[in-house]
Amino acid sequence: MNDEMKKNWQDTNVSIPGSSGSYDAIITGRRKTALDNLARRYCWFSNMALLFMVLCPCSLFNLHLFPDSKHSMLMVIWFGSFFMISSVMDRWLYHGVRSIDVVSMPVSEVVAKALYYKKWHIWFIFILLPLALSCLGLMAYLIDDIYVRTGMILGFLVGVALGVRQLLAFLSDYRTITSGK
Repeated sequence: MNDEMKKNWQDTNVSIPGSSGSYDAIITGRRKTALDNLARRYCWFSNMALLFMVLCPCSLFNLHLFPDSKHSMLMVIWFGSFFMISSVMDRWLYHGVRSIDVVSMPVSEVVAKALYYKKWHIWFIFILLPLALSCLGLMAYLIDDIYVRTGMILGFLVGVALGVRQLLAFLSDYRTITSGK
């Protein structure tokens, strides 16, 4: 009995071999978890929104697309405000997702926090979507150039396709976190 207990105790020091070594890959940082993917994407979107907050208004102002400077300034303020709001929202989600600690938090708390940030992600879409559509609509109304309007329509369609793809990736990561797999 004593020898059997010693053997069992020594066997606990031996790691269970995984088929892909996924645990070691996560620990050493070679494999990213769903939380890492969410945080990385939120950070990237926040940084891109900051970049667009500067570049888009500058390009709108310098391209002289609008009939007068009043409309040009309105669009500069609108675009800048939209991207600033977007960046702040994504940065808040980034910090929230980064605050989830799967090691020290109980599973129920991890799931609750993930569902909380998923809910806010969806709310932020419902806030930003009307702002973006009204901005594009006003811009299309003010610009009387068929080529610019055609480019806006094509850009809108590509943006919707990319946006849906990214949304599905976000939701997939949230599903992974909350499913317990």
